[in-house]
Amino acid sequence: MSGLGIVTGGARGIGLAAVEALLAEGVVGRVAVLDADIEGSTVPDGASLHACDVTDEDAVRAVISSLGEPARVLVNNAGGGKPHPERTDAMPGDPFGPVDLWRETVDLNLTSAHVVTRVVGPDMPSGAAICSTASIAGLMSNGLFAYSAAKAGLIHWTRCMAQALAPRGIRVNAVAPGFIYTRLWSQMVPKEMFDQLVGMAVPMGTEQTPAQIADSICFLCSDRAAQITGQVIAVDGGTVLGRPR
Repeated sequence: MSGLGIVTGGARGIGLAAVEALLAEGVVGRVAVLDADIEGSTVPDGASLHACDVTDEDAVRAVISSLGEPARVLVNNAGGGKPHPERTDAMPGDPFGPVDLWRETVDLNLTSAHVVTRVVGPDMPSGAAICSTASIAGLMSNGLFAYSAAKAGLIHWTRCMAQALAPRGIRVNAVAPGFIYTRLWSQMVPKEMFDQLVGMAVPMGTEQTPAQIADSICFLCSDRAAQITGQVIAVDGGTVLGRPR
């Protein structure tokens, strides 16, 4: 299928897997990848890399205006978290962490989706689709305070946008990944401890992969999901259900 797709945070991880899936499945003909860090990144044929801070509306507008056509698919995938640049004791899981770290985390994981959609959305045609990468952290209580609050906000924003854009024929959904050893996790625990957490928390007993998340993103952005909007699909091995007794 022809048409333009836009994926934020698409230079690696889940975002890159989504780029690959959208092109391989023919959901779009080309993909523009917006990412703050594109150094050393490679993308498949049909995709282009654009250095962009997706929390900066002017920067986003500059990139979008250069693409030459409206987007048929938008994947708001940029997100994550990092320690405070000046306080080594301050992490995304600190309940009393610095306010600037909170704001930075919320901006990256929630505000960026609104900023990019505000720029891209008005020109999207009927039949277009928006999918955002949330997290089960936005569905369950946990220790990632700013990150979880942002992802919970993203989930509710998804539902509100779905209702608002339905009359225009634009669908808005989200996926909520479960346990994937991302850079955020690597900042908090070693891989061995992460694997132990997976064994304790995931009913199906295994972590998820970027490709598995991308499959759901690709489906929600395709014509196969033409009547699906306002939904959040947890791809988590049953984690939100809790462990069986």
